[in-house]
Amino acid sequence: MKSKLLIKDISDFEMLVNTHTNKLTQTAFLKIGNLQDAEDLVQDLFINLWIKRESIVVHGPVYNYLHVSLRNKIMNYFAKAKLRQDVKNRLAVNLEVVDLSLVNLLIEKDLNTLFSEILNELPDHMQKIFKLRNEDFTLKEIAVALGLAEQTVKGYSAEMHRRIKAMLIERHPEFARSLTVMLSFLLIK
Repeated sequence: MKSKLLIKDISDFEMLVNTHTNKLTQTAFLKIGNLQDAEDLVQDLFINLWIKRESIVVHGPVYNYLHVSLRNKIMNYFAKAKLRQDVKNRLAVNLEVVDLSLVNLLIEKDLNTLFSEILNELPDHMQKIFKLRNEDFTLKEIAVALGLAEQTVKGYSAEMHRRIKAMLIERHPEFARSLTVMLSFLLIK
């Protein structure tokens, strides 16, 4: 078949649109499964034809040219859809990591605030014992540093543990007992 200019004037364009829109839309719909997107792809195809109307030369049946153009649009559609999904997946993973980091940071901040409040309510000698225990001093070393008997330090430590546990339960009754015990243990090591 001879080569010919696809669109010579507006009447050629209207004839192409009227003749091929339904069949192209049906083909696109069967491939992508979404009527609105199929109609958009076909409309896009015809818009591009109109824009390039002065340079498009067809070598064979017009429908073959339109069908190949549509096939290329469908491939681009799926490539863009895959790219969008990949971006969404990466964003979701990154947001999850950010969310977890943020949640952990907020939890840590809340726990630090809670522990600071609880420690500030303890008597001075218990606060000193707590600080020294967190610096990995032994009970014997704490007794020497504070000028107390080791048995006195043990007694204060036990009382401090009991008070911390009671204050945690009082302020957060929703804490499971095991969590409260673990938290209070971490506080006094």
